[in-house]
Amino acid sequence: MICKIIFILLLGMSTQAFAKQHNKIDTLGMSKAGQFVALEEYGYKANTHSYFVTIKIINVWTKEYVGSTVEVEEPALRPISLNQAREKAKKLASDDLKRFKILG
Repeated sequence: MICKIIFILLLGMSTQAFAKQHNKIDTLGMSKAGQFVALEEYGYKANTHSYFVTIKIINVWTKEYVGSTVEVEEPALRPISLNQAREKAKKLASDDLKRFKILG
């Protein structure tokens, strides 16, 4: 019985130790021919207590990133801050999205 309790406690502590960053990757859109795809990675960083957003554009034909990488990090004061950070990143990436004709 004690072994089971110790195992459960260790399991609980190990999951918390690795829960430093939570993120999600999503597509913002792609060009008509499908050559360029805009990827958005966003989430929460526990060590800095902040939300982050990264937008990159990939040329799927050559499998290389093109354009500039947009990175935004905002303090995680409220859940709405994540949406604000995502909108800010989209505005910063709008020139590249237009240049590669990415529709989303």
